[in-house]
Amino acid sequence: MTIRHRVGLAAAVAGSAIAGAVLPSVAHAADQSVLHVDNAYGSACSDAGSGAQDRPFCTVQAAVDAAQPGQTVQVATGGSYRESVTVRHSGLPGRPIVIKADIPYGMPQTILGIRSWDAGSKPAAHALVFSGVHDVTVSGFQFEAPQEGVLVQDADRIVVNRNTVLAGDPVFNGVPSSYPDPAPAVRITGKTTATTVSRTRVQGQGTVGIAVDAGVSGTVITTDLVVEGRTGGVVATDAPGTVVASNTFAGNCGNDVLLAGSSSGAAVTNNVITKLPAGSCTDEALKSAAGLSVSAGSVPGTKADYNSVVHAAGGVGYLWGGTPYTAASDFRATGQGAHDNEADPKFGFYSSDYAPRAVEGLTDAADATAPGMLDTDFYDHPRADHPAIANTGTGPGYYDRGAVELQDDTSVQLSAIPYATAGHPLNARIQTFYRTGWAPAGAKLDFGDGSTPVDVNPGSGLELDHDYPAPGTYTATLTATSRTGLVFTGIARFTFAPVGALRLNPQVSVADQATARVAFHDATSSPWPVARYAVDFGDGTAPVVTDGRTSPDGLTHDYGVGGYYTVTETVTDDHGRQATVSVQASVPGPQAGTPFTGYLGGPATQVGLFDNGRWNIDYGKTTGHVNERRAFGEPGDVPVVGAWENTCQCQLGIYRPSTATFGLQLRDGSVTAVRFGEPGDVPVAGAWDHNGHDQLAVYRPATGTLAVRHDDTSVTTLQFGGPGDLPVAGDWDGVHHAQFGLFRPGRSAGEPNTFLLRHDDGSVSTASYGVAGDLPVVGDWQAAGRTTFGIFRPGSHVFALSNAYVGRGDTVFTLYV
Repeated sequence: MTIRHRVGLAAAVAGSAIAGAVLPSVAHAADQSVLHVDNAYGSACSDAGSGAQDRPFCTVQAAVDAAQPGQTVQVATGGSYRESVTVRHSGLPGRPIVIKADIPYGMPQTILGIRSWDAGSKPAAHALVFSGVHDVTVSGFQFEAPQEGVLVQDADRIVVNRNTVLAGDPVFNGVPSSYPDPAPAVRITGKTTATTVSRTRVQGQGTVGIAVDAGVSGTVITTDLVVEGRTGGVVATDAPGTVVASNTFAGNCGNDVLLAGSSSGAAVTNNVITKLPAGSCTDEALKSAAGLSVSAGSVPGTKADYNSVVHAAGGVGYLWGGTPYTAASDFRATGQGAHDNEADPKFGFYSSDYAPRAVEGLTDAADATAPGMLDTDFYDHPRADHPAIANTGTGPGYYDRGAVELQDDTSVQLSAIPYATAGHPLNARIQTFYRTGWAPAGAKLDFGDGSTPVDVNPGSGLELDHDYPAPGTYTATLTATSRTGLVFTGIARFTFAPVGALRLNPQVSVADQATARVAFHDATSSPWPVARYAVDFGDGTAPVVTDGRTSPDGLTHDYGVGGYYTVTETVTDDHGRQATVSVQASVPGPQAGTPFTGYLGGPATQVGLFDNGRWNIDYGKTTGHVNERRAFGEPGDVPVVGAWENTCQCQLGIYRPSTATFGLQLRDGSVTAVRFGEPGDVPVAGAWDHNGHDQLAVYRPATGTLAVRHDDTSVTTLQFGGPGDLPVAGDWDGVHHAQFGLFRPGRSAGEPNTFLLRHDDGSVSTASYGVAGDLPVVGDWQAAGRTTFGIFRPGSHVFALSNAYVGRGDTVFTLYV
């Protein structure tokens, strides 16, 4: 705070008090230790403590008693301290004791004092007392007491700044406090010098707002709101050198400023003195009293100028040396008030902040060089130059009269909340309000994420969405500027939680079993937009890739053959996150593999396809669907079916060409391994020994040799056929034992195949069936008691079984998984 003063008028004393007590630049950082006060629940306070932040004092009095020059008593803001505090220690010039509860005016202030809260109690008379001390500053409180809220007596260089004083009425809520007489809200008395009351709202609930008693000198009352006093605003009696500058007086009964007795050498400048709004005065004399009254003994050396005085109806504005003057134009006859006027500040009817409107003669019309003037106003706002009103003041020319400097009425508000929408999980819904004032220079919204700020047009409720790059806490800022150099800011803070994961739930359904066609169903849930889909159908074909605009939902794929496939979907969002999920698809369709036959579950022979260790068995041979699936063997094995034990039911077996080894699965689940033959041999089993179970045999196409292994491990051979022939074994004649045969494939496309069936007498019968490319199968398809033939066509996955041996049509079907 800077106070300008003219030479004389106790300037040296008053100026040094304010400058030394309030200017931060004067304080010595090394001496600014802090004593904390906090009586809130859970604060762990103690008046026997040190005043450290984690162990604060419980009472203001305890901290003030401990304070030394240069120390600060920091009181927790917003609380209530029901105590009467007396300051007993002094500071030093330039090193005051500071008692403060930092909070902007208009917010809930920290209350200090005791009112008559309970009937019959006698509260302390005062909230804060300075007696016999010097160099102490107090700020940030609301003082309440039945007598003087602040009492300064026999003290020097006391500064009361940025406070509220509601005191002086001995009756509270209709309950008397045992103090019979009303009192001023603030009293300065005794041999007190250089006291400053600044930026303080004083409401004289008992008598006047501020009383300056006889013997006091050099008091500065500046930039205060002195309002609603019962009998007056400021009364200085026999108090020379009093400065009353840049205050707003409103709604007071009686004189707003009264210099009584011999209060000479005073300065009353730049004040707004108005009876509006009218106070609740019951005494007509008080209602119409002069705004500025200076006794004859106070006229010498006193200056009054640059005041705006609005008198009450039927009253006068001035009483100078006992002579009344109704208006400023009349008052100029005294040689005073050359720049006074009657400009109405036009306070709002319900206004409690007493902010004026823009008014000629009041706005930009103060004497900035007058004693007691501050650089900032009651609310600590800077001095502002209204561009539409001519500067008629001195100095810079644009200081306003009164305690409240009219500010550019530009205003900004900003609100923002996370507002996720589809594909935009880090979207914020931002609402701006921008009202232009005196000289707008535009407004910009900074989203707080490093992106380029955007211009905001004037208006209310303007709404926009913005995508943020990552989870976290952001602060958006709306900043408006004016050509006068003022800056107005609105901020909004909000937090985004981490973005949810990509969620995939792919499904595969049958579209056409004849071609093993499937339909892929996508069920991706992605907080951010999808940039890429990739679907791998698991059959060795290249994955199907689409961009984020094209979902693979409904995509079809032909496998050609049925089976089990692993379908994998990989999804990437536009922030580079990726998720992969696989599903097992059982695809109905034509079955690939090596055909086999055998008595696996009934009197007729069943058929099936062996595919890399998976046995797919069809019992019906007409539906075309697999009835049972078994697992036995490994990729590369060749299927062999036979009755390995004395039973009519066959068991599974495999022949492993790489090692020329049979693996025979018995009924109890065990497996018997038998090494027989050489790599390249073709297995063939049959009931060669006529003893109720089958024996092993191999056929060597290169030499046309059939080798049969008997139960006693002996081997007999038979020469029959040649290169390209495939062995078959069955009961061609219905004699209840195996007979040998060959399948000779057609040599070129379309040429028929030939079955050569050898009988017990060595004769051979032949039959043509199928064409080149088919594979042979043999069995008793109709349970007629003897074996016949058929083919499997790998290209179309079709079985064709000849029923000519029973005089029926052939059985033709496709085997599906």
